Amino acid sequence: MKKFLIIAMALVMGFLVVTMIGGVPAQAETDETPKKGISFLANGTGKVSIDPDIAYLTVGVTVERDKAADAMADNNELMAAVLEAIKATGLAEEDIKTSRLNLEVVYDYSGSNRVLKGYAARNSLALTIRDLEKIADVIDATVETGATDISNLYFDKENRDEAYDQALALAVERATTKVNVLAKAAGVDAELFPRTISEGGVQIYYPAARDMAMEEAAAGVPIVPGQIEITANVSVEFSTVE
Repeated sequence: MKKFLIIAMALVMGFLVVTMIGGVPAQAETDETPKKGISFLANGTGKVSIDPDIAYLTVGVTVERDKAADAMADNNELMAAVLEAIKATGLAEEDIKTSRLNLEVVYDYSGSNRVLKGYAARNSLALTIRDLEKIADVIDATVETGATDISNLYFDKENRDEAYDQALALAVERATTKVNVLAKAAGVDAELFPRTISEGGVQIYYPAARDMAMEEAAAGVPIVPGQIEITANVSVEFSTVE
């Protein structure tokens, strides 16, 4: 009887063992266990150079007189002549704006005590020049009619969207290339799928401009606009799991 019980228990245990061993593959086939993926992240930069099509220039008149009223009166007279000369070059009225107008006391600090010298009246115009070939004409016209200050000349592209889009595309292309290099170096031989693409902003480099001395402006300094450089930055993430 004992021998029969031992044999029966052995059969039951054997059945349970076989059931457990045989059930593992079946469970692996039916359960949807998440696949482990590898992600790669790289930054990319794209640069595009474009020619400017618009310029900005500040011209002004500074007059110093003993009396404040005289300083303002003489400044107004000179600025009126400068303004007419600017309009004569073809600039539209909407492209001419007053950017500065002030009257200040002028002191002489050469001695031990400051001494009143007079009053300085300043008036400046901000100009938008849409025809770059007119820059020299505008400068010559203002200097000949009494302008004493010429500054802040810089160039721009009125519509930079197309150039920025090109820079973005180059940035994504560069980041994708870097991701593929990373995957190959890591020994990952699998198809990569884009997960995220983040725009990292834009930088615009303008050609350096400097203020011209009045004698240089009167001599007709050549104007060389140079090119504007637009840089776009992106971050791209790829994964081996779609």
